[in-house]
Amino acid sequence: MKYIPLFLYSFRWNIETSYYEQKTFWSLCSYMVRSCKGIEMLVNLINICYCAMKILPYQDEQFSEYRTKSVQEFRFELSQGIRSQIFLTNFVRNIETHIKSNVIIKALKQLIRQQVY
Repeated sequence: MKYIPLFLYSFRWNIETSYYEQKTFWSLCSYMVRSCKGIEMLVNLINICYCAMKILPYQDEQFSEYRTKSVQEFRFELSQGIRSQIFLTNFVRNIETHIKSNVIIKALKQLIRQQVY
């Protein structure tokens, strides 16, 4: 009978670690919602994002190496790839409007294609 509180706290511990993960790794610490509906919507959004990050390595072979890694590691690597794609795309767009150098534009477009595949 004296171990029941510890058993019940194991459920609470899962909530605490999930909350810590959301604030730390998913950068949701600055979101503030006050209504019950807002809180429910935020929790649903968090759960959808988490599930998508867990399912994606099994759905797309390109991400299969992340099947055994944590969601945080996968999210970090995915965000790094997105940032580099955005940087290269903006770089090419600025070159097209300012320099108009066909050789540089072709080389950068080829680099973008290589990174996508």
